[in-house]
Amino acid sequence: MNNQEPKNTKNNSSVTVRTVLIFAAVIASILLISQFSTIKNVFDKIIELLSPVFVGVILAYIINPLYVMIEKFFLSIFKKAKRLSRESIENFSKVSAVIISLICLLLFIALLLFLIIPEFLDSLTKLIDIAPSLFQKVVAYVSEINDTESVFWHNISQSLDSVVDALTSWIGGEFSAAVSSLVEGVISIVSFLFDFLISLVVFVYALLEKNKFIAQSKKLIFAIFNPKSANDILNIARYGNDVFGKFISGKILTSTIVGIVTFAFMSIAGIPYALLSAGIIAITNVIPFFGPFIGGIPTVFIILLTDVRDGIIYGIFLVVLQQIEGNIIEPMIMEDKTGVSKFWVTFALLLFGGVFGLAGMIFSVPLIAVLFYTIRIFVERSLASKSLPIPSDDYLSAGGVDVENGTLTPIPEKEPRTTLKETCSKFKRKKRK
Repeated sequence: MNNQEPKNTKNNSSVTVRTVLIFAAVIASILLISQFSTIKNVFDKIIELLSPVFVGVILAYIINPLYVMIEKFFLSIFKKAKRLSRESIENFSKVSAVIISLICLLLFIALLLFLIIPEFLDSLTKLIDIAPSLFQKVVAYVSEINDTESVFWHNISQSLDSVVDALTSWIGGEFSAAVSSLVEGVISIVSFLFDFLISLVVFVYALLEKNKFIAQSKKLIFAIFNPKSANDILNIARYGNDVFGKFISGKILTSTIVGIVTFAFMSIAGIPYALLSAGIIAITNVIPFFGPFIGGIPTVFIILLTDVRDGIIYGIFLVVLQQIEGNIIEPMIMEDKTGVSKFWVTFALLLFGGVFGLAGMIFSVPLIAVLFYTIRIFVERSLASKSLPIPSDDYLSAGGVDVENGTLTPIPEKEPRTTLKETCSKFKRKKRK
């Protein structure tokens, strides 16, 4: 009897602890849901503050292949120098590679700005100049239709008149509004330059300290997890690095090719806004699946405003180019080893794009590929421990698992349905009886 009481007390204690934990989890969930907007605002603020750091790390990751190549070049040159110690050679090679990588990055950004900004400002000026006349044409067209004195068309005409007046007022602008916009623009530019400077500092530190970061990360993983889990984490990290590297380099290369081909075609065909459209198409093409639509629709619309024929030709060209790029060029360059179906690509774009915005859309495919790889490791390991087949095709005709020997069993055959004729015959026989 005395032995029974401690056991019951222990069971009651474990039940009490479990109940308290469940109750605390429920309360925490309710608080999180009720304060979701506040938590989201705090999270967005943290992301906004740390965005220069993220940009610097992403730039360092993109430039890393060039950095490694330059570092190896300097190491191969100075490895025969007997007067210099190995540590001095490594430090010199590392610093030289960082400086050259930074110069290449700044030159690339300057080249893009030099090519795109003048064209963008010129295109924007032309659009502002022709916008009022385009609206006036639309108003005149609606006024011609308005001869029937329909209330519907009358309301549309009034709405268009107000839009034209507002547009004209905005283009003309008042002095105070112009000064206010100018001040806001200057503040935005200064803030952007400050963030960009921080990103460059982070870029330099990330390249210089990347080996130390990698070593410290591995040290932390081995300290926290058991050897099996630590090996899994490192395998997933290596796979993710491989997928991200191929995805980013492949996307940059294919987007560059698409931009160059677009500019060449528009220049030969005499279609306006060639450099602006090619730049937009090249940049938005980095986004999987939706990128061609995001860049193509506005550029086609801009060209249609100036010349309908050129807009139609340009739109047809984009459709053909995107089909060639998506089905021929990109698979050849990317080697499509992510193993993610188009359904999950679309799902990842919507999910990560909705949560993380443009950056989420760009990195959604490699992220979902790493997630699938992680799930596949644990699923295949679990199936192997149960002596079940690993290929997915083996489960298409499976109806269950035999409890005794652990093998897959086929889908049970359905009982044949009685036809309408057989049902009527049975009913007649019952009626005769």
